[in-house]
Amino acid sequence: MDFEKERTRILMEMLAEKETVLRIGLIGQPGAGKSSLINRLLGRELFAVGVHTDTTTEAQQEKYNDLEIVDLPGYGTGRFPLESWLTEFRPQELDMYIFVFDGKLHDSDGEMFRLLAKWQQERQHPYFIVRNKSDDIWEPSRSEEELRADIVADVRGKLGDSTAPVYFTSCRSGEGIDTLKQAIRTEDRLGVKRSKIIANFRAESAEELSEKKLLAEKAVGNYAVIAAVNGINPLPGVDISVDVGVIKTMLGKIRDIYNIDSEEMSKYEVLAPLLKKVTAFFSEDAILSLIKTFASEELAKSVGKYVPFLGMSLAAGAGYLMTKKIGDRYNEDCYELMSSYIEEVISKNAKK
Repeated sequence: MDFEKERTRILMEMLAEKETVLRIGLIGQPGAGKSSLINRLLGRELFAVGVHTDTTTEAQQEKYNDLEIVDLPGYGTGRFPLESWLTEFRPQELDMYIFVFDGKLHDSDGEMFRLLAKWQQERQHPYFIVRNKSDDIWEPSRSEEELRADIVADVRGKLGDSTAPVYFTSCRSGEGIDTLKQAIRTEDRLGVKRSKIIANFRAESAEELSEKKLLAEKAVGNYAVIAAVNGINPLPGVDISVDVGVIKTMLGKIRDIYNIDSEEMSKYEVLAPLLKKVTAFFSEDAILSLIKTFASEELAKSVGKYVPFLGMSLAAGAGYLMTKKIGDRYNEDCYELMSSYIEEVISKNAKK
């Protein structure tokens, strides 16, 4: 392996990833709970709840890490006939769409459905049709099953697709959230941008958490190469070439992948020991202390097998192995913290 070429490749890949943003459009009926739904998917209050975009003439746009989420005003109104709305907001330029409704669909919704289907076919931009507030589905003398079947039939009829999925969700009870997240996370049309969903949607199951762990493992491997090569001069007392700033960035990246909100988690005493481990390495001084802890004779011996393979100096080879060990351990700590958070907080809240 040409180590310098590998470093260059990784840096170019990371730069491209940093510049790649997944743009999500929230479309649908005002008051249907679009803000609540996206907040629930992300696991944080990104949008203010209760702001109805039918009374505004501008889109609300929020950025969260590598996601740009655009909450679009209503269409098919006096202010915005559908054609004017398309010209004004250019939704066809977004990457993915979540259409949210909680009431009767109109002819303009059928036109929108067909546009979404066209963009999905021609541009590979997927869409998801969501009937939110599912716990409010009720009519006298009719079963909920019948009402849901009518809703699905209405959507499929307006769309002209007899097999189109309709996702029933409730932000209050949590119904259907996992199903919707699963559909989005596994949508192949998103291509490389699918990793943005895995990294930024909050994990609420062991499967989702495992995907985050794999994403973090890849990040650790990349940062280990960069940290070793960037660390030209060995650190005093440990004879290891490593870039402490890169390690700090790596740990922050791992926390971001797991969506760790230390302020939120600090509310739960049961999480305190694990949270303390994860938040202990926010400063460069703490990272330097950690490096010295890892810099043992055993590490110096084990680095030998990496040096011929990577073509590095002994000090840089030790830096690679050191950074990877630190990253792998931190990945495990974050995984353990989020596992406990899911078990002790999310799962228990869902049962209430």
